Amino acid sequence: MSNCKSCGARISWAKTDAGKNIPLDEVPNPRGNLVRTDLKGGVRVAKEDDPPELVRWISHFATCPNAASHRRSK
Repeated sequence: MSNCKSCGARISWAKTDAGKNIPLDEVPNPRGNLVRTDLKGGVRVAKEDDPPELVRWISHFATCPNAASHRRSK
């Protein structure tokens, strides 16, 4: 666990299937669109047919009030 550098919220880190780091809100959320894929912290986008007992997470990018300051320009 760590804290978001811009809003101070508690976050945890995971890795996407592409190997990129992604911040997750500290508390799971049943409306989340991400599920853990392994014990090492991997996550993937939830599928419609995933079992309902899978714990779901929300990317902190979706909930951080300062998310725009972390976006890279293209």
